Amino acid sequence: MNAAFRGVSSGPGRFTAPLMALAGVVLCVAQALGYAEILCVTEGCALHENTTVFGLSLWWWGAAAFAGLGVLALMGRAGLASRAGLLCLAADIGLLALMALTAPCLTCLVAGALFLAFYLCATPREGVFRRLPLAIILAWALAFSPNLFAVGKEAMQPWPLVGPQAAAVRLFFSPTCPACRDAVAVMSRLDKPFLGFFPIAGTEEEVRMVARTVNGLEAGLSLPEALARSGDGEPVEVGLLLRFRLLKNKVAYLGGRPDGVPHLQINGWPRKWDSVDVF
Repeated sequence: MNAAFRGVSSGPGRFTAPLMALAGVVLCVAQALGYAEILCVTEGCALHENTTVFGLSLWWWGAAAFAGLGVLALMGRAGLASRAGLLCLAADIGLLALMALTAPCLTCLVAGALFLAFYLCATPREGVFRRLPLAIILAWALAFSPNLFAVGKEAMQPWPLVGPQAAAVRLFFSPTCPACRDAVAVMSRLDKPFLGFFPIAGTEEEVRMVARTVNGLEAGLSLPEALARSGDGEPVEVGLLLRFRLLKNKVAYLGGRPDGVPHLQINGWPRKWDSVDVF
C-alpha cells in the first residue's frame, strides 16, 4: 500500500504535482477576481460564472481545493494527495456533465484538466489503473469530451467578406443567387457598422466566384460591384484558407435552420440602429 503511493515524495510527481496545483490556484483566483475573463470566450463562461455553493463562487472552492492538494503534495503525503485528487476529479464530473448539457466554459475545462494532471502526477501508474480510479477517470473523460467538441464548434465563427466578424446583423448570401445580389446591394447602401456579409458556396464555381469577389474588393471595388463581376474573368486560384472560411460560414448558416438564401440573422438589438424602418 505504501509503495503504491510513493510517487509524490520520491518520483517526478514530487515537483510536477505541486506545480499543477499551483497552476490551478492561480487560474481559479484570477477567474474569481475577474482577471481571467478575457481567456474565456465560450458561451458557458457567462452562463456559469455566477454559480455559487453555500454563497461562495465555485472558483474560490476550486482555489481552496487546489491549494489543499498542493499542500499535501509538498508535505509528501502521497497517499492523501492521490486520494484527494481523485475525489476532486470525481466532483468535477458533475460540473462537466452540466456544461455538456448546457454550454461549455473554457476556463472550467482547463481547471478540470489540471485536476486530472495533478492526479496523474501524484499517483504512480499501478495506482491509476486500479478499478475505482480508472472508472472515475473514464467517467470524467466521457463528461469532458462533449465539451471539447462544443468548444470546437463555438470556435467555428463565420468569416465576413465585409463587416465585423461579430456583426449583429448577418447576411448570408450565395454569389450565384440573383436575390442575394439584390440584398447585398440594398444592405450595402445602408452603410451600417453592425452589418456583416457572409458568403456561402455549394459548388466549386461558387467558391471561385467568392475568390474573384475577394480580389475585386482588394482592387478597390465595392462589394456589389465585386460580386457582380465575380462570374467573369480568368480562372483564379483558391487557397485552403478561403475554403476553410467558407466551411465555417456554411456551418453558421445551417445552424440558423434557413429556408434558403439570402438568409438574414439578427443577434440582439444592434447599437446605433436608428429605427425599425432601417430596411
